Amino acid sequence: MNRGLYIGATSLVVNQKKLDVLSNNLANVNTAGYKKDISLSESFPEKLLAKMSKTPEFGNIARGNNIIYENNNGVHTARTEDGYFVLETTRGKSYVKEIKVVADEEGNLKTYYKDLMDENKTDYENYLIDDSGNRIQEAGDMENMLQGIVFTPPSYVVGTMSGGVRFQKIFTDFTHGGMMDTGGELDLAIKGDGFFKIQGDGQTLYTRNGSFAITDGYLTDLDGRRVLGRNGAIPLSGGNVDILENGQIQVDGNVIDTLDVVNINNKEFLRKMGDNLFYGAENANIEENPFEGEVLQGYLEGSNMNPISGMVEMINLLRDFETGQKAIKMQDEMLEKAATEIGRV
Repeated sequence: MNRGLYIGATSLVVNQKKLDVLSNNLANVNTAGYKKDISLSESFPEKLLAKMSKTPEFGNIARGNNIIYENNNGVHTARTEDGYFVLETTRGKSYVKEIKVVADEEGNLKTYYKDLMDENKTDYENYLIDDSGNRIQEAGDMENMLQGIVFTPPSYVVGTMSGGVRFQKIFTDFTHGGMMDTGGELDLAIKGDGFFKIQGDGQTLYTRNGSFAITDGYLTDLDGRRVLGRNGAIPLSGGNVDILENGQIQVDGNVIDTLDVVNINNKEFLRKMGDNLFYGAENANIEENPFEGEVLQGYLEGSNMNPISGMVEMINLLRDFETGQKAIKMQDEMLEKAATEIGRV
């Protein structure tokens, strides 16, 4: 198969998925408490390219494993000229000239990304390994250690090549949306970090959408799921409802319960399930902490999706998509010439 066609096609697939995510964000510009999604993509592992004849390449004769190394607040950056660093990815080993890695909770060195709080995250990222497949841990003289794991390929290896790009995952942006004054007695907004807890089908759900109602004598979301207080489901039936900044619920001056609003430390393990609700990923332990913000009665939190920046992003994605189409068209025209004209020479 023509590699250029394949690589060009991978970029079109990734752009199409990014457009789908962005379209969903724009469709929820007016959804209370909506949190926009951000698409992350990555290249396929860099594979070694070797000559079929295995004739040694003169330029590939090893000249040592010297590296250029820098440590910037725990981010280890290293580059080698004469060999490769090896990364363990979900699709096999990747051979790269330059790495930027940080230590995860177990001390293993991994590639990373930054969340919107500018914190380094390593979940689902790639491990730095030696040529035997052993994961490398942060310890001691990092420069000498990294220099010692540089892999020197056989002399007939001529370089590396990636198979294109792929859609890696969707990352949810939990930054706050603006406050909307509705005056509704059961419209609630959270000022600061935190989530309302909802009674799901066998599991606890979380939401920032405080558009609530009374269903069958209980405080519920608009789909009838019960909102949780510190004593469980919250009974409400008539009377004047006052909800204080600390979440305490009063009906005609009598305290009924207090909303069970919690902060979540590891929001990266929250997953969307529709209707503006989140649940904990499988096998993930959601870390709940005491709520330190304020509950505002008569307000709703708006979506954190900015329609103008979204439209700019969509235009850029469409341009990238057109560029990918042109690249594939050029490859196709080259194949056509090879099939119809070269034979006549």
